[in-house]
This record gives sequence, structure tokens and C-alpha cells, in this order.
Amino acid sequence: MNMARHLVNKALMASVMLAIIASAPVSAQESDLSATANLVIQVQELQDEVRTLRGQLEEQDRELENLKRRQRDQYLDLDQRISDMRNSQPVASSGQPRGSASSQRPTVGPVAEDTPEVRAPMESQSAVTAIGQPQAQVKTAAATAAEEKAAYDQAFQALKELRYADAAEDFQSFLDAYPSSDYADNAQYWLGESYYVTRNYDIALKAFQDLMDRYPESSKVPDALLKVGYTHYELEQWDSARAALTQVQQSYPDTTLDRLAESRLRSMRMEGHY
Repeated sequence: MNMARHLVNKALMASVMLAIIASAPVSAQESDLSATANLVIQVQELQDEVRTLRGQLEEQDRELENLKRRQRDQYLDLDQRISDMRNSQPVASSGQPRGSASSQRPTVGPVAEDTPEVRAPMESQSAVTAIGQPQAQVKTAAATAAEEKAAYDQAFQALKELRYADAAEDFQSFLDAYPSSDYADNAQYWLGESYYVTRNYDIALKAFQDLMDRYPESSKVPDALLKVGYTHYELEQWDSARAALTQVQQSYPDTTLDRLAESRLRSMRMEGHY
């Protein structure tokens, strides 16, 4: 960028010199014809170099933007995978992993040993007559879980596609419908991000703070605390920004969050905010 500015300045100086020569007397123009021709060539060369540099800068800007987009996509994909892994762990009602009952028991004798005991009919009607009801409940729970995951994925996909308004609306709808979901903390964080990137800082700040208040054990709390500091910075609330970023450093030393917080604090110091 500095080189481009330097070349532009040289081109302007050459243009001024051409204008001076053009306004000189005819005899002077004839005597300086060779110098004028050289200046014209130099100006043209400088203009060509400026155009080339401008093209290179534009190409670098595109590459940087593509790199940022790839990094964002990788981060979103990683977050999605972590969430899926966390929520796909089998839950066993008996304290054992799913499938650890009789289906995994080795056969150690004749098949007859596995024959159930034959008991006499009960004189009174058995209370276990509505055995289909638990199955219906299981089916309903499975359907609800699938709908829940689909709702989260819909919001997350909107975020990945940079449709931030849709993402914010979908994440809020998800939280309203599934406030106790295993995905709720992630949804709350990405709701804040959706507002942050669209510069709705007041709403974003509340979303990040709500995450820390409602889900204090969430793995998203450190990121939310950093974004609280960033958001206070954008709102020019310097003391609150400094407090949040300093808390990040104290709570998560020698981490990427620590380095990001220090970078923003350094910017605040250079800008004279404290």
C-alpha cells in the first residue's frame, strides 16, 4: 500500500512538471522536447505500475476474505461436530451402556437354559396391560429429539450461509421451543454471534451475558466472556471492556482466548482508552 501511494505521488509530480512545460514559451518547449517525451513515458510507466499494484492489492484482499471465510467455516464445522458428539452419547437407564443387557450375555449352556420360566396364570388381571404406552412415549421422545436437532441444524445452516437475520430468528425460535435442550447453550452463543456480526451490539451483549448466567458450565462460556469484552469495546464502554478482557486473561491463561484478549487490550492502550 505504501509503495502504491509512493508511485501515485511520483505520477502526480510528473504530471505537474508536464503541465509546467506545456505552459512554457514555444522555444523552451522545442528545446525540452526530449525531456517532455521522457516524462510522458515515465508517467505512463508509473500509471501502469500503479494499476498493477492495485490489481495485486485487490487480489490479496480477495484471498484474505476467502481465508477468513474458510476459517469461519472450519470453526463452525468443528463446533457442530463437538455438539453432535456431545449429544450422541448413549444414555442407559440402568447405569450400563446401551446394549449391555442380555443381548451381550454369552451362551454357556444349552439353549434350554434360556427358556423363560413357566408360571401359573394369575388369578387376578395383571396390572401390566398397557404395555404399548411406554413404546408410544419412546416414539414421541425420538420424534421430539429429531425435530429438536432439525431445528438447531436449520439455524446453524443459516449462520454458515451468512444469513445472519435468519440465523438469529431461528436460534431464538429454537431457544423458545427447546429451552432445556442439550444444544441450548450453543444456540444461545450463536444467537449472540448473529447479532454481533450485524453490529446489533446491545442485543448481542445481552445474549452473551444470558449464556453465562443460564449455562455457567457450558464450554461456550469462555468464548462468550471474550465476546462480552469485544462488545463493550464496540459500544465504547472502555471500563467494562477492560474488566471482561482482563477476566479472560485471568481465567484462561496461556490460551488463544488469552492472546486475543491481550491483543484487544493492547489496542485500547494504543488508542488511549486507559
